[in-house]
Amino acid sequence: MQGKQKKALFWLLVEVLGAQGIPFVVFLVIARIIGPKEYGAFTLAITFVSVLNIIIFQGVAEALIRLEEPEERYKSTAFWMNLTLAFGIFAAVQLLAGPIANIFGAPVIEHVLRWIALLGPLQAMISIQGALFRRDLNMEVLARRTLAGRTLGALIGIGMAIIGWGIWSLVAVQLVQAVVSIIVVWIASSWRPRLIFDRGCCRELTHFGGQFISASLATSLSSRVDGLLVGFFFGAHAAGYYALGSRIMEMVITVLLTPMRALVMPVLSRVASNKEDFAEAYSEMVTLSYVVWTPAILTLGAAAKFLIPTFFGSEWALTTDVLEAMSLAAFTLPLWYFAGQALTALGKTSMFLHLAAAQVVLVTLCIIVGAQFSLVGVGLAWSASSALLVPLCLFMLQKASGLSWRSGVLPGLRIGGAGLGFMGCVIAVELWASYHNWSTLMSSSVGIGLGLIVYLALLEFVLLRGYVSTIVRNGREFVSQLKRSPERIVSTSQ
Repeated sequence: MQGKQKKALFWLLVEVLGAQGIPFVVFLVIARIIGPKEYGAFTLAITFVSVLNIIIFQGVAEALIRLEEPEERYKSTAFWMNLTLAFGIFAAVQLLAGPIANIFGAPVIEHVLRWIALLGPLQAMISIQGALFRRDLNMEVLARRTLAGRTLGALIGIGMAIIGWGIWSLVAVQLVQAVVSIIVVWIASSWRPRLIFDRGCCRELTHFGGQFISASLATSLSSRVDGLLVGFFFGAHAAGYYALGSRIMEMVITVLLTPMRALVMPVLSRVASNKEDFAEAYSEMVTLSYVVWTPAILTLGAAAKFLIPTFFGSEWALTTDVLEAMSLAAFTLPLWYFAGQALTALGKTSMFLHLAAAQVVLVTLCIIVGAQFSLVGVGLAWSASSALLVPLCLFMLQKASGLSWRSGVLPGLRIGGAGLGFMGCVIAVELWASYHNWSTLMSSSVGIGLGLIVYLALLEFVLLRGYVSTIVRNGREFVSQLKRSPERIVSTSQ
C-alpha cells in the first residue's frame, strides 16, 4: 500500500474501533438493564430504517467518488437529491410504522420507528461531505465525527437507561450521534451546498447511483433479513437473543473487514484498467483480511460460553449457541465480502446489482429453512449462506475482470486449513477439560491460546510460508514511521 492509503487505513481503524468499541460498552450496560425483549423490538425498528437509509449514504454520494474532479454542480445537485430522498423516506416510515409494528406483534415499534425516522434527514446533511472526504482518502474527519458522536450519545443513552427510560435510551443514542456528526463534519468541511440543481448531473448521477443504490439496498437487506425473519417467526423476544449474536458478529466484521472494504473502491478504481494490477491488489486485500478474520471469529465462537453470561448476564445465555453457529463463517466470509465494491470499481454496477439480488434470495432461503428448526438453525443457515456465496462471487469477478478463481480459492484453502488446526486444538482441549473438571474460563483460554499458536505456525512454516513474519515486519515499519513522523500519518492538510 502507498503512504496515503496506509494513512487512510489507520484512520479507518480508529473510526471503526470507536464506532464499535463505544457502542459495545453502551450495549453492555443498556442490554443488562432493558433485557432481550425491548432490545429485540429496537433492533427490528432500527434494522428497517437502516436498510432504507442506505439510499442516502450509497448510490448518489458514491457516484461522486468515481468522478475525476467533481464540479460544484455535481456536488450541490447530489446534496439536494439526497435531502429530497431523505424526507421521502421519513414520510414513508411515518405511514408504514403502524403496519410494521403489527407484523412483529410489538406496538412499541410504531413509536420507535416514528422517531428514528429522523435519522434519514439528519444523515443526508453530511452524506456528500462524507463521500468527498472518503474520495480524497481523508478519513481523520470521519474518525473524529464518529468518536465525538458515539461518546456523547453513549453518555446520554446510558444515563437515560439508568433512570428508567428503557428502549428510548437506545433511540436517544442514535439521534444524539447524528446531530453531533453534523456539527463535526460541517465544521471540518469547507464545502457548502449551493442552490444549484442541474438536471443533466441528476441524470448522470442517477444512472450510476441508481444501480448502486439498488445493489447496496439488496446487500444491506441480505445482511439484515435474518434478524427481520427471526422477528417474524419467533417474535421480538427471540429477536433480542439473535440480535445480540448478530450484533457481536457485526462488530467484529466492522472492526476487521470494513476498513479494508472502504478502501476497495477508491484503491481498485485507480488500477481498474490494468487487469494484472487489479488482480494483485484485490488478492492482497482479501488474503490479509482472511488471515486476521479466521482466528478472530474462531476465538469468538470458542469463548462464547464464557463471554455471553459474564458480560451480558444469564438471561442472555440463549445467544451462546447462536454465536457458535455463526462463527463457522470464519472459513468463508472474506472470500466474497469485497466482491460488490470490486465490481463497482470496475464500473460493473449492473453486475453488482445482479450479485446483490442473488445474495438476498440466497440468504433469505437459507434463513427460512433454518427458522423451521430453531434460533441455532438460523445461525447455522447464516453460515451456510456465506459458504454458498463464495463460488457465486468468484464467478462474477472472473467474468468482470478475468480474475482467476484460483487466486481467491487457493489462499483461502490454505488459511482455512490453518483454521481447522485452530479448531482441532480447541476441541481437543475441551475434551481434556471435561475429564479433568476445568472451569469454562480455563478450558477456553488454554484452547484458544494453543489454537492461535498452531494457526500461526501452520501459516508461517507450512501453508503461507513467511507471510506472518512479513505482516509483523510491515506493522513494525508502519509503527516506526508513525513514531518518527506522526504528522505524515495524522495530517489532513494534504
